[in-house]
Amino acid sequence: MTATRWTLIALVACAAASGVLYVWPDAKPADPGPAAVAAALPLNLPPAVATSVAAARAPLRTPAPAHAAAPAASVPRIGSEGYGAHIERAQASNDAAAAWEAVQWLQQCASNEARRQSFELVRNQGISPDMMTQLMQEADAEGRRCQTVTARHQAMLPELALRAMRGGVPQAAAGYAGSVDPAGIPPALRQEVVDSLRRDAYAGHAGSLFGALLTPDAWGLTDTERLGYLYAYGEMTGPQGQAMAKQLIAAHTIRFKAEPTPQQMAAAKIAGQQIIDRVRASGQP
Repeated sequence: MTATRWTLIALVACAAASGVLYVWPDAKPADPGPAAVAAALPLNLPPAVATSVAAARAPLRTPAPAHAAAPAASVPRIGSEGYGAHIERAQASNDAAAAWEAVQWLQQCASNEARRQSFELVRNQGISPDMMTQLMQEADAEGRRCQTVTARHQAMLPELALRAMRGGVPQAAAGYAGSVDPAGIPPALRQEVVDSLRRDAYAGHAGSLFGALLTPDAWGLTDTERLGYLYAYGEMTGPQGQAMAKQLIAAHTIRFKAEPTPQQMAAAKIAGQQIIDRVRASGQP
């Protein structure tokens, strides 16, 4: 999938509101092309989708650097049985990668209808009609695979995400954090999740940085931490990632407790640059 196609999908899935991305004076400007497309999209996702980490991640995933990709389970051929049987198989196994794949199927199924509606609305606006038609067809095919996914399967998501997190799968901590209320789990588990969120973000995995940005405030990540993740994410993903982050901030999907101070911005830039430097020092591109 091309970067342009990823960007269009991401921006269609976001609410196309106006807003200001927190940028540093020497930060690279966002690409005007995707921003112009976003400005033309009068879309709003349902609140449950727009504010849910689990639901939002499926349509908003951007290609992470190859070295940072999460371990993937062997991809089964999905036939008329749909995702349901494969999710059950993952739940019965001890395979962390299979558990994470099942989590992603569950996330995709939870948000598929909203994505499909967004693609149709954009096509009706005359924006990239051929691409939007193709995306609608893909969403229809996904919907058929989701027909065997029941509420019982959806209830497995936290357990599967936790198993993937404990197996060291990047992004799994954010997936778990978006699926449970931190007030309803033991303090030791809350700390384990937060430690995993920070570990994955510090490792410089683009998807994990993005997941940490979307993590609900109740998990306790500070604004300065999340601003550092935002800086690192923007620098690592370039104009497309910056344009997407801008739209998510405008739509209040990425939010901060207060307007950042100059001191916070300076500290965040240093922290974000340390993440980037760590990735580069490891010899990865």
